[in-house]
Amino acid sequence: MKKATSLFFIFLLLSSCSRNAATVGQNSISDNDLNFRMKVSEIYYPGSGKDYVALSQLIKGYLALEILRSSGHPVDATVLEIEEKRIDENTKAPEMLAKIKAVYRADRKAYLRTFVALVYAERMLYSDVFLKSPDIHAAARTQAEALLREASQAPASFSKIAKQSGASVALLRISRNKGIRPEQNQRMPQSTEPIGIEQAKQIIPLLAKLSPGNTLPQLIASQETFQVIRFVKKVGPDFIVESASIPKRTFDDWFWEQASKVQTRI
Repeated sequence: MKKATSLFFIFLLLSSCSRNAATVGQNSISDNDLNFRMKVSEIYYPGSGKDYVALSQLIKGYLALEILRSSGHPVDATVLEIEEKRIDENTKAPEMLAKIKAVYRADRKAYLRTFVALVYAERMLYSDVFLKSPDIHAAARTQAEALLREASQAPASFSKIAKQSGASVALLRISRNKGIRPEQNQRMPQSTEPIGIEQAKQIIPLLAKLSPGNTLPQLIASQETFQVIRFVKKVGPDFIVESASIPKRTFDDWFWEQASKVQTRI
């Protein structure tokens, strides 16, 4: 549904599209910008080098830039030069990056404006704003904290309380070496890669202080959820727990809400 909302938002913008320059907040999009972006899009996704695709990419990128600025992150020439260097030093696709740079040839300003700035904005908006902002996830945290209080008072009814609160409940095995896995008496393939090793290392010392049957007195936060955890039992070095997860707000949901506040003209 949220994906459909974002696509509908872009459709509304594109429905009145003309060959004239578009404006997203402080950012203008010229026909020349569109031509550059069409070529870049074709490099990323062969067959996608269309004007409407390029326009939607530029609009979304500049929306990210405007939201980032409104969140207190200035984006100036120095910032873009640093980001350009970071891209050069950290790219995992140097051949693709070389092709993209070849599109711009000597027009470095266009490269910074229509490529580097968008990469920076989308990266920073997710990692430094969305993931780190307590306000964005306040509603989910409040719900999780209420669940934690109630479950702590009646740990024997943990699963029932969690389900009544709307949380998803799972029985998990937490291992220092194998991470966090479902505990369903099912054999895991030997080739399965460990999942949640770092989170397991965070949780195990907390569980070690509890008696079986009790609930952790604090929330466990991940990128996607707030977790309330009840210690069930210990099996060898592993801990079996009940976990109730309250999902955080999704990035798409938050992004398009913020995007609706940015003045966009085509």
